[in-house]
Amino acid sequence: DSERRPAHAGTMKLKNGLTQASQSRLAATRYGGARAPAAKRLTSGPLTLMTVGGIMGSGLYLASGAAIHLAGPAIIIAFAIGATVMALEVSALAEMAAADPARGSFLAFARHVLGPGPAFIGGWIFWVSSILNLAAEATAGAIFTRLWFPSVPVYVFSMGYAALIVAINFLPVKNFSHVESLMSLTKVAVTALFIVVGFIVVLHVLPVPGPVGPALWRRDGGFFPHGATGVAAAMVLVLFSMSGTGVLGLAAPDVRHPERTMGPTIRNTVLAIYVLYVGASLVMTALVPWRHIPTTSMSPFITALRVVPWPPAAVIFNLVILVAVLSAMNAGLFATNRVLATLGRLHDAPPFVSRGPEDVPRMANLLTGAGLIAVSGLAYLLPKTAYLYLVTSTGFQALFVWLLIVATELFFRPKLAAEGKSLRFRMPFFPMSSIIAVILILAIIATAPLAPHELVALGIGVGVTGAAALIYLPVRAGRRRAEAR
Repeated sequence: DSERRPAHAGTMKLKNGLTQASQSRLAATRYGGARAPAAKRLTSGPLTLMTVGGIMGSGLYLASGAAIHLAGPAIIIAFAIGATVMALEVSALAEMAAADPARGSFLAFARHVLGPGPAFIGGWIFWVSSILNLAAEATAGAIFTRLWFPSVPVYVFSMGYAALIVAINFLPVKNFSHVESLMSLTKVAVTALFIVVGFIVVLHVLPVPGPVGPALWRRDGGFFPHGATGVAAAMVLVLFSMSGTGVLGLAAPDVRHPERTMGPTIRNTVLAIYVLYVGASLVMTALVPWRHIPTTSMSPFITALRVVPWPPAAVIFNLVILVAVLSAMNAGLFATNRVLATLGRLHDAPPFVSRGPEDVPRMANLLTGAGLIAVSGLAYLLPKTAYLYLVTSTGFQALFVWLLIVATELFFRPKLAAEGKSLRFRMPFFPMSSIIAVILILAIIATAPLAPHELVALGIGVGVTGAAALIYLPVRAGRRRAEAR
């Protein structure tokens, strides 16, 4: 029972001699996060880099092409709206993480505030969503690789990359955060360079054949070729591209002075996402007519870079985003395995899934890996549409998780006040900002009928949620019988 207590109790019972730093490390491991270093040394700069790097993945580098086909040049507005919703969600998460950094995971916050039921459902939605997300990343990596090997089927590379990442996660991971920080810096720097080069071309400082610039926005139906409906239909893909915000909570136990760190981190993260996402969409739609941008056959960034009169640019960028996607897969599987192991320790999953040392949860990796490799093989059955179905399914389930995070925060602040605890970072304009976030997330979920492929994805999301709720009913009944004995 002492193993289960930290996830729903307000405080953690410490063993004799256990320091505050040790408490944070233990909590991070139990709540699904990585094991924290011995001293709290994360400041705003590294934490911002980790958060931005966790957000930027195949959603930006590949799914943005499909989003552009739905919204046209108005994808710029869709990314701006998406960044605003992301800012509200990540602010809610940061408020809880700063107030109670030992918990870290959003599941621990939900269990503490809303009870074991929502946390159980949220945990399983997260696990299924993570498998779909990782499979989408593997498929994206396969699509990027086909730039060099166009005759090899997508599923060969997608299943191969999935198997490779699963194998890596059976090994003890050293200097994990350093590698991920380096990859995050590389992604951010290369994307920023893409935007700078793009603006140089658009401003005709670097001449290129053919028309470029805002003139392209007036072609093929203008800036809003499908009206506001097109922008709304693209929002699930846009939010999917910004869904990797959970690293902020998982890193909380290692943050130095959260009362001074979280504010700048949120501001810097939101600013970076606005600049990188909106800037990239400006450049892409100003270099290539939106109808000529590929959906899922190639990165739209590569298509845009082919306008630049330097052929190696596209190849180098393709290599960078391939490595970045594989790195994101490794980080994602690393966290997902630990969440599944935590569910086992909390008896929200069969206890055997938590077998193995805490730094290498082998049974969790085996089960998650088997699911990942199997789902990555979806490209065998649907070679042209597998990626789109995976990202939209992940997008809806990520929105359900965001909804749980914001709903938790709405009740978390009053609970803290009742417990006599102070907030180290406050979500601005509470509770109105949280209520607006809930409304926007529900509105985006309601856009499913606007794009035919999204109805299937919404059905999967609702089905997973419903299945988790039904499974919880006998779990709750069993716990009540055990308590009554």
